[in-house]
Amino acid sequence: MPRRTIRDTQTCLPCVRGSANPKALSWLRGISWNLEVGEGKEFRVKALLSRFAIPLTILALLVTSCGGQAVQPTPVPTSPPAMEPTQQSASEIIEAMVARMNAGDVEGSLAYFADDAAAYIIGLPPTGMEVYAGKDQIRSLWQDSVANHFQWETEVTSAGDDIVTVKAKTWHDFTRQLGVAPLEYNDVYEVRNGKITTYGTTITAGALARFMPAFEEAVPLEPPAPLTEQPVSEMTVTIAGGTCTLDTPAPLQAGEVKVTLDIKDQNKDLYALTMFNLNSDKDMLDLMASTTGMPPSWADILLMEEQEPGKNNIYTFTVEKSPVYMICWSKPPDLPIGNAGPIEVKQ
Repeated sequence: MPRRTIRDTQTCLPCVRGSANPKALSWLRGISWNLEVGEGKEFRVKALLSRFAIPLTILALLVTSCGGQAVQPTPVPTSPPAMEPTQQSASEIIEAMVARMNAGDVEGSLAYFADDAAAYIIGLPPTGMEVYAGKDQIRSLWQDSVANHFQWETEVTSAGDDIVTVKAKTWHDFTRQLGVAPLEYNDVYEVRNGKITTYGTTITAGALARFMPAFEEAVPLEPPAPLTEQPVSEMTVTIAGGTCTLDTPAPLQAGEVKVTLDIKDQNKDLYALTMFNLNSDKDMLDLMASTTGMPPSWADILLMEEQEPGKNNIYTFTVEKSPVYMICWSKPPDLPIGNAGPIEVKQ
């Protein structure tokens, strides 16, 4: 998956980190949650706790100025002539889009996306979720990736009329410098009327386990700021613009919590909200990287509710321990579209 670079003159890259419930959503049951056990660190993502706001500003992750020797440009192949997207199957559209990107042809690659397409990058620091809403935001990501000699190797694993799943490997100057390239991802695409409308890419557990030690050595982590707000027992989650927002920066009061799920979007068939406690050695990145398979044994599901588009409902769940993690979902394709956490719980 393409990555965006932001340079920082001070630290090179400031960054923060932060048993399945039998009542599983039918459309989440098929998601294979695979995750290898890895080191976890509890760092609060201040932006998510102060106010969960997605789309995020471009993630300051893949910088090429973090020290070490300069990476030599990687030769790129010449791409084949582009076909009219409407003449191609969904899988052919994905393969052609990737070929244009590997050739450094940003506009040629973007021609396969709908103007209102959304891209979701899942499982990478600091928050485990980046959202790019619309072709213009995706263009900024594509341009920076090409500038860092991004290369993409893909294998289509399943293809229907509208949904395509792909195993992917990626190379980028930053991951080359860290010595962890290529990284592996599980990708999913929705294609409508010859255009990509949704693109989601999730780093695999094995790739995350290789990436994080090298990343943490190269990039200083910012510890969490103490919370000053009083704990609350009510919260509102709004799904709009292809992602979700949490209305309160406050910690939760232990006990029964009431959550209002307000779905303003109407362009997907179904939406869902989940709340979790995790084992102490796991964090948000582990959770997000595990969202392509069955729920892991180290995640306790506190709330799992599906809801139709345009609806507003109130649910309750009980929380006894800290922290809590939240994920919002939509389908098709089955995909996380936003998250928040770790959310502190006060007794």
